[in-house]
Amino acid sequence: MKRLKTGMLLVTAVVFGIISVCSSAFAADVIKIGYTAPFTGSAAEFGTNGWRGIQMALDEINAKGVSIGGKKYTVEIVRYDSVCTPTDGAANLRKLALEDKVVTILGDHCSSVCNAISPLCEQFKIPGITIECAADNVTKPGNDFYFRMRASVGLMAPLFTPKIIEKFGPKSAGYLVVNDDYGLGLAKAVEEEFNKAGVKSALLETFERGNTDFTVNLVKIKQANPDVVFYAGSASEGAMILKQANEMGITKEIKFIGSEEMGEMELLSLAGAKAAEGTYAVALWGAVPEDFAKQVKDRFNAPMHYAIIFGYDALHVAVNAIQKAQSLDPVKIRDALKQTDYAGLQGHIQFFDFDGYKNQGKAAPSLIQWKNGERVPL
Repeated sequence: MKRLKTGMLLVTAVVFGIISVCSSAFAADVIKIGYTAPFTGSAAEFGTNGWRGIQMALDEINAKGVSIGGKKYTVEIVRYDSVCTPTDGAANLRKLALEDKVVTILGDHCSSVCNAISPLCEQFKIPGITIECAADNVTKPGNDFYFRMRASVGLMAPLFTPKIIEKFGPKSAGYLVVNDDYGLGLAKAVEEEFNKAGVKSALLETFERGNTDFTVNLVKIKQANPDVVFYAGSASEGAMILKQANEMGITKEIKFIGSEEMGEMELLSLAGAKAAEGTYAVALWGAVPEDFAKQVKDRFNAPMHYAIIFGYDALHVAVNAIQKAQSLDPVKIRDALKQTDYAGLQGHIQFFDFDGYKNQGKAAPSLIQWKNGERVPL
């Protein structure tokens, strides 16, 4: 009986050893990619939607596998919550680089966080692709290991402000923006373009992220009575701005034009059609393939959002670079990213060094109007 037990233990040990070896082998066939994003806090909409897009891309990629040197790999995403704060984002990147040993990093969504992690990508020699950070200084002057697909605020403003001037012919403009790199940078870029066209600045109002009461700001805007107001923040903040402005009767007198978050269906669901009616927003996308939109609806029961599109594209761009490099060496992946030539959902994606920018994509934003509860491209 004792011999039988000993034999069974040996068999168990051998079987366990085989399982362990197999598990190690499978683990060796996994490519780890990091993702830092705000999943909680006032900017959670960005991380939530970015993660949706990444999951959709991940399923497509792993269904085919990633071939490197004749060997098939699957991709694993290691993600952490940045809460849209630079300290958390920086801590996430250090953990991804030093503990998780990822080969590339996606994120963040908040410009202040992107500015915190960009030099760390350079320090650890791990390439990063921001999902959507918009402040100019994310890639200007930028770092060799950090990339941005979308246009920055400084690149966007000269493209959409002429459309606003042509449509409304404003003489004065007001600004109501979140008090961070993104909001202040966007207000400055738009103001500079307006001033070139002779549109005077009536006032600049700022608020802290997560704010819900904009009464004081809106009273000042009503008193200044600019022809247009450009406002920027998260969709939840924008929804409260529109609701309160509508209650005060301001949106009937002044044209409200929102940043890209205000051109998403999430704004409509939060603000309601009545508050959004007749307002405008910058748009980073026009339309996506019907089957993609259906997948988003069926899988997440959620409206389309540009962060879904950007998250989806970012993972595909990263994996394409890995396959092009035929290596898991982050430096070689960085080199391959610089050669990106990819047709994404957001448009054609390439990275350029120009006018002080480094690893910067180019895109042409448009405008939408909220009309009868619909997102109407102009």
